[in-house]
Amino acid sequence: MKLSVSTRIFLGFTVVIVAFGSACAYTIFRMTLLRESVTLIWEEVMPVASQMKDLSRQLRAPEEFLDLRRPSDAVWLARLLPSLQPFQHLRTVEARLDRLVETPALPAEDRETLSAVSQALEDFRQGDGLRAAIAGPEGAAALGLPETGSSDAIFDALVRRTVKQANERVLTASSPEVRAMTRALRRINRAVMEASRAISDPIRDLNLRAASDEKAATLAVLLITAGALVLSLVILFMIQRILSPLRDLREGARKIAAGHYDERVDVRSRDEIGQLGLEFNTMAEALSARDAELARQREELLRADRLATIGKMAAQITHEVRNPLSSIALNAELLEEELESAAEGGEARAILLQIDQEVQRLKAITEEYLAYARLPRPALQPVDVGAHLAELLRFVRRELTAAEIELRAEGVLPAGEGGPAPILADPDQLRRVWLNLVRNARESLEEVEGPRWLEVSLSGAPDGGVVIRLMDNGRGVDPALREHLFEPFVTGKAGGTGLGLALSQQIVSDHGGTLEVRDRPDGGRGIAFILRIPARGPAFRDPAGIHNGR
Repeated sequence: MKLSVSTRIFLGFTVVIVAFGSACAYTIFRMTLLRESVTLIWEEVMPVASQMKDLSRQLRAPEEFLDLRRPSDAVWLARLLPSLQPFQHLRTVEARLDRLVETPALPAEDRETLSAVSQALEDFRQGDGLRAAIAGPEGAAALGLPETGSSDAIFDALVRRTVKQANERVLTASSPEVRAMTRALRRINRAVMEASRAISDPIRDLNLRAASDEKAATLAVLLITAGALVLSLVILFMIQRILSPLRDLREGARKIAAGHYDERVDVRSRDEIGQLGLEFNTMAEALSARDAELARQREELLRADRLATIGKMAAQITHEVRNPLSSIALNAELLEEELESAAEGGEARAILLQIDQEVQRLKAITEEYLAYARLPRPALQPVDVGAHLAELLRFVRRELTAAEIELRAEGVLPAGEGGPAPILADPDQLRRVWLNLVRNARESLEEVEGPRWLEVSLSGAPDGGVVIRLMDNGRGVDPALREHLFEPFVTGKAGGTGLGLALSQQIVSDHGGTLEVRDRPDGGRGIAFILRIPARGPAFRDPAGIHNGR
């Protein structure tokens, strides 16, 4: 079964997540074990060792007063000895060791060691080993100690006897109780130190094992993480290979947008991306065919418009000039006959005068025609200039793109989206102005090399009208032609008619606006047209030349 692109990417990311999740789970597991070992050392074993050391220090403290060098030593002994209670501390240590032995995290060999220490302390506490240590040459009976009993009972009896003599001020350094107490304290301290040394071995072993576990856990985590990272890189490489055709599609779309409709992408798979590539190629072929058809239709339209204009001009010229020419020809013949038969030239002079009048009339008609025929009065209606201009730019964008001209639009927005408010104007005549200016700029730009651009900006005027600026980096305008640029039949282009800008100027003027040509503000190559149209134009004139204030 062929998996889709999204399924393969999902499975790849799932593998990566599982890999890193496993690494994290193992890390947490090893860290938990390490934490348990450290917790066992610090919360269980170390307090026992500290308690044993504290007990050892307490057992050594009374020895300073047993010399009885100062009168107050007996008083301090009477206060200090009852508070020692070493066997009660030993019972506490035994209980903690017994609980520690039951801990599952403690290794078996350490449990055996700590169990042996606990048993040894219990045997010492309950046995009579202390009796032999403190009896000395005097014997236990001479000290008034019981003949039987555990070590803690014997020590308690010795403490009571020693404290009693100290309170009665009969205790001296040579008293047998003092010597017996010294031997008892040292014997108990020796048992405590032996137990403390026995406990230190598990502590050392636990520390070593914790350090070893830490190193092993760190190494294992590093290896698992490295494996997960390598696996992630492999998955990333696979995803990059799967998505690499998208880069080709993006590049192809950019070239299509630039007008290169012959661009095609290489389809290397049969998945969704491959199907998208096939659709892209189909779209490119359709755009190429449509562009060719539009170019053909545009050429036909321009040719038909040009032929229609020429035909109209020829018909009008023929209509207006044919009769005067006929009259001129007839009078010329009469003048010729008169000059041949008459000796005087009176009548010839009259005919010549008539010829001159007809010639002058013909000249007036020609001048009037060449000034350009009067446009019809604008049909005013509310026009959203931003939307109207934006629609035209969408129309000409493909034409400019085909000419490798970058079209820049600034502020060309409908009134509802931040553009200027609507004005009263004739949308068809405004469209003719836009087309004349844009195509004039395009023709100028086609004559230069390098990057070419046309910038169109729209802004509102203080009086509620609009200001449109068209600026390009084309070849510019010859300074000698600039003053006459808006006159009919004035052009700086080879083969141009010179009617486009004159027509645009007349339309703008009929709307009460102005059309100016200026250099670029930044001083670069090219030209800028600035077009201002008020919100409501002035009164217009009808074809007869009569002002209409409606």
